[in-house]
Amino acid sequence: MAHVVGLDIGASAVRAVELDVGPSRPVLLRFGQVGLPPGAIVDGEIHDRTAVTDAISRLWRNVGFDTKAVVVGLAGLRAITREIELPHVPDNEVEGAVRFQSEDVIPFPADKTILASQVLADHKAPDGATVRRVLVAAAHRDLVDAVVDVVQGAGLEVAGADLVSSALVRALVDVGGSAADQPEAVVSVGAGLTVVVVHEQGRPQFVRTIGLGGNAATAAVAGALDLPYADAEAVKRRLGEPVPQVHAAEVAVQEPLAELVSEIRSSVQYFSSLPDRAPVAKVSMTGGGARLRGLVEQLRAQLGIPVEVVSALARLDVSQVDATPELLAAIDPVLCAPIGLALPEANPAVRKFNLVPPELVHRAAVRRITRKVTLAAAVVLGLALCVGGLRFYQVHDAEHALGTLDAEIATLNAEKPAYSDALAVADTVRTAESKVRSLTIDVPDWYAVVANLASMNPDQLAVTGFTGTAIAPATTRSSSGSPGTTATTTTATGSTTVPGQIGTVSATVSGTYAGNVNCNPYAAFIGDIGAPMFGTPQSTGPTCPTTNGSTVVTFQTTIPVLSLSSLAKQGCYDPADPVPGCPRATASKVPAGVSPAKAKTTPVKTTPTTTAGAK
Repeated sequence: MAHVVGLDIGASAVRAVELDVGPSRPVLLRFGQVGLPPGAIVDGEIHDRTAVTDAISRLWRNVGFDTKAVVVGLAGLRAITREIELPHVPDNEVEGAVRFQSEDVIPFPADKTILASQVLADHKAPDGATVRRVLVAAAHRDLVDAVVDVVQGAGLEVAGADLVSSALVRALVDVGGSAADQPEAVVSVGAGLTVVVVHEQGRPQFVRTIGLGGNAATAAVAGALDLPYADAEAVKRRLGEPVPQVHAAEVAVQEPLAELVSEIRSSVQYFSSLPDRAPVAKVSMTGGGARLRGLVEQLRAQLGIPVEVVSALARLDVSQVDATPELLAAIDPVLCAPIGLALPEANPAVRKFNLVPPELVHRAAVRRITRKVTLAAAVVLGLALCVGGLRFYQVHDAEHALGTLDAEIATLNAEKPAYSDALAVADTVRTAESKVRSLTIDVPDWYAVVANLASMNPDQLAVTGFTGTAIAPATTRSSSGSPGTTATTTTATGSTTVPGQIGTVSATVSGTYAGNVNCNPYAAFIGDIGAPMFGTPQSTGPTCPTTNGSTVVTFQTTIPVLSLSSLAKQGCYDPADPVPGCPRATASKVPAGVSPAKAKTTPVKTTPTTTAGAK
């Protein structure tokens, strides 16, 4: 069961839905909205980040969504689509070709533009060459950064960023069902913007954003009747009632209504006038402004084609939400965009637009790699624990057997001193016990090594490659079985003699920092990693290039693992004082000799009102 949350930041409210998008019919699990003050969003641009961040935080608290990862919508005059034609290039080269050619059709500076693309179709050019029609989504970097900032400020993670126009089509068009062969238009009338999308079989072909919405009618009512904005909005919702004040309001909205109808009609007619385009056969209306009295009727009259208000909830299973039919009907028009953001593309071969900034994608990739490295380390640790546990039980069994044999030997010695064979067996068992004990002394406890290394790792530096190697040091043991004092190993800087070394960690370390930090994090790493479990790191590098205001620090390091990290010291069994059944150290245990300041460091770097919830 895959739960996805779509988040729409509109001019009048932030809205989110959580869907179960498994293989069957999508299930609506939760939904909600929190209003925004006037002016917080203007033409799709965030003007009051504090207000928007607070609204998103309250929305998550009120509804209780299961996940903090969201797909967020982008809309406005600086989030656009363009259709371009490319010479036929392989799929893996489309992105590069689009970026090269998009500079001619995208009105934003190249360094301020985030692009995504979808291949629409291949066709033959007049000269016989194969040409690819590609739909390009482009958003100005400032618009995307503002949306990401408020979402992250609310404590959420941006898992994807898509155009609201594409989300509208996904929410309303059933590609596998009733989608027509002729072009159809989806018109979403919001508070501040109106989005017109013309699609064929669920594939957007033309998008236009009109800087006009339901707020224009509200403002006209407020001006004509000298009312506060909130009161004017209430009067607008009563249009058609036989009340003098309402009649005056209805007269006032005719001018913005006519302008909005004219802009929608022009958009639809413009698409139909393009070369090789069929006329639009139908218009589907959604959004809170679509209920404005007279809008649908005037569009029908001027376009001469069917114009209907449609429902995004009609395609969902809504049985899991605790909401009345009246509440669902009331909120249906404004849930189209967040529903579409949460839904996947109907055609698995088509990728959703993703306009997440590249550095966020990179950080997400680093987090995934870090999780995989952590998982691999956990597997290695688990194997080490299994081996250590097996050896512990072997030692325990050997000690038990030894005790039994000692008693039998004593009896035999007392009764039949001539049984020299029995004495030889006892000597052999004692020798085996000594060898088993020695196995735990020089074997590193990799669990403790990984935990201690992570606790010393400075902030923002992540271990991206890890190899642990146990070595067999040349040791000299006393009669009590204590290890010798030196071992020789080859490090990045040559042959080095390290007292008490029982293993080596080879690691690749990297981190990204804002600004020019030179190679200071490298020095911090070298200074922090050390006693009691580790010797002085030997490193190659570092490389510290600074690009676009960020410094990437990368280096290789080899760290001696000292005898304090052995299974004998960190594990459950102490050869000098075995305690059968004592508990194994846990991940939260701070190894001996580690200061509290180091121990609290995060072990491995990892890389936002109407509500209803699940029954």
